[in-house]
Amino acid sequence: MDQAVDDSQHKVDRFHETKPGRPQNHTTAPFGKLIATTMKLLGLKYKDIVTETERLAKLHNNADMRIAKSTLGNIISGTIRQPGPAKIDALRIVLNLSREEIDEALGLQPERRLAEQLELTRARTHEVSLDAVVRNRKVRMPLVRDDANLEETQFFDGAVKRWDRLEVEYLSSFYPPHYCYVVVGEDDTNASPVAPPGSRLLVNRSLNKIRPAENLSYHEREMFYVMTPRGFTCAYLEIASDEKLVLVPHPLSGKLREEFRQSEIKIIGQVVGVLYPE
Repeated sequence: MDQAVDDSQHKVDRFHETKPGRPQNHTTAPFGKLIATTMKLLGLKYKDIVTETERLAKLHNNADMRIAKSTLGNIISGTIRQPGPAKIDALRIVLNLSREEIDEALGLQPERRLAEQLELTRARTHEVSLDAVVRNRKVRMPLVRDDANLEETQFFDGAVKRWDRLEVEYLSSFYPPHYCYVVVGEDDTNASPVAPPGSRLLVNRSLNKIRPAENLSYHEREMFYVMTPRGFTCAYLEIASDEKLVLVPHPLSGKLREEFRQSEIKIIGQVVGVLYPE
């Protein structure tokens, strides 16, 4: 009788030890282990990753950045050993991982990873996250003397106590939320030569009204970052009627004007700064 009880208890214990289904976040794959560990450290659940990657997919107009719950599970378990470049980039942003950490976990050579990144983004005009702009960057800032009176005109050097280098991430807390950075894709020549492909633009989202542009040169006219039925672009705009907008390319771009219904165009903001490619 005692032996029968022992055998029965042993079977119950074995059942609990071998219940079907992989324990959540259990993995032996290096990349899956990196994702699971980081999620645990940040207190993120599967649904959090799904929600954030959906937001990134909309922000960058790239559906490939979305990661479904089942896909995330397969990545963590190792069933998917190397996701596509867009999904890797989405995980990097959401989990605040460095490219080096991801490359090491995937066993990728840095030059190969860079080539994948360039292939993903270079063709289309897209917004760049603030995290990508400020991470690991420093700027040289003047520290003013305590007794300096900045209300009086003076030689600036005389008011400076010393110069120092500060992390841009520290200054990002002062970054106006209505500004964003945009990179002009290699196929987007509507604003050339004012903003040729490869240019990095500063866009003010609060400026989205189209004003008359009579007698203004194309260096004086307002340029806008807009979403069209075919994706994002930078161009000039004119109002044709209450229902129509005209997307106006620069005369030297070789592109033709296009007319859209106003409901088809979303004006993200006005371009207020251009940094040209080297």
